[in-house]
Amino acid sequence: MCGRYVTPDARAMESYFHLGRHNWKGWITRYNVGPTQPVPIVYMPQGEVLGDVARWGLIPSWWKKDTPPTMTFNARSEEAASKPTWRHGIRSARCLMPARGWYEWNEHEPVKTAAGRAGHQPYYFHAPDAEVVAIAGLWSLWHGPHATVLSCALLTREAAGTDIAAIHHRMPVVLRPADFAAWLSPDTPAPEVAGLIAQSRGDFVAHRVSTQVNNVRNESSDLIDEVPPEGEIG
Repeated sequence: MCGRYVTPDARAMESYFHLGRHNWKGWITRYNVGPTQPVPIVYMPQGEVLGDVARWGLIPSWWKKDTPPTMTFNARSEEAASKPTWRHGIRSARCLMPARGWYEWNEHEPVKTAAGRAGHQPYYFHAPDAEVVAIAGLWSLWHGPHATVLSCALLTREAAGTDIAAIHHRMPVVLRPADFAAWLSPDTPAPEVAGLIAQSRGDFVAHRVSTQVNNVRNESSDLIDEVPPEGEIG
């Protein structure tokens, strides 16, 4: 389950997506984004592809409570069409979530943190020589009693390849640039959407990183630096 990732800066996203309109001005690289925090997205709300900033943690448009739902930052692609929280999004409200990479924790590799607590070894996944990749996501516009909130969730799939699966059995759905237009269009039929997920990217590498990433308050570029497997990490 991808619960932390790294977002690119505004320059990198502008170069990668070539959008006419976007709301990323001044966006800097974030190295430890967690659920409920703002994240950049690319979406197509009214026939135009736009860049904007959304809450990571989807609030369905039909949500009636004053407080947002919990645990809606990830959607399992295999279940999205049948779950009320996701089915509108997978049908006609799909987005891209720009990323540099993401973190996963290997539950089969115990470590101790700098504070001496037991934990699991975190890894950073990324595409070699790629400054930006695009995670497939869903978006929603929720009209609450005091505010209108644009929100999103990323899609996950079974891990592609033995190297990724050896660390974690799930991974984000990362799309190829040639598939962006079809993914964003609300008119793309469901079988084609399923095909885009099935042919999503698996060309990623991973390395161990510091357990400092465990704390969402930690935010620095050295969080993605490789660390050795032996000894205390963090």
